[in-house]
Amino acid sequence: MYQATINNTNTLTVEVNPESIKINKQEVPLNIHQLSESFFHIIHQHKSYRAEVIEVNYDTKQFVISVNGKKVSIQLQSDLDKLLETLGMDATLEAVVKEVRSPMPGLIRGINIDVGSSVEAGDKLLTLEAMKMENIIKSPTSGTVAAISVKTGQSVEKNQVLVSFE
Repeated sequence: MYQATINNTNTLTVEVNPESIKINKQEVPLNIHQLSESFFHIIHQHKSYRAEVIEVNYDTKQFVISVNGKKVSIQLQSDLDKLLETLGMDATLEAVVKEVRSPMPGLIRGINIDVGSSVEAGDKLLTLEAMKMENIIKSPTSGTVAAISVKTGQSVEKNQVLVSFE
């Protein structure tokens, strides 16, 4: 079960099972078809929706999706995440990140940092174009940039190291 915060305002409880999805403990009938790696077709209450996954950060459990062209940001938090936050242990998870990898294949369109730059969590590192969409790759941690492994105009593969931290 997760607590999902939508656009930093609306918080819901979400429970996903192989056969159902429950939102705020009520089962929600959804008909979901995956069209490609990041595109989905959803039918809910006889209405059709096209969803695209735009950004994914599995470390922080942050997602940005587009539903019929409208961007939605989602922050997930599990019961374990809440417990770690209560105990003040969530900050240690941030310190473990030593590199940023490409979330998908694409083309580097811009680099906003230099080796030796100090960055904060959430700072814009670079712009990755994938499927004709520009994706802002942000820093998952605070730290100093040790290496930039790509150049503007370079093609990258999924999981390729883009930036390393000291």
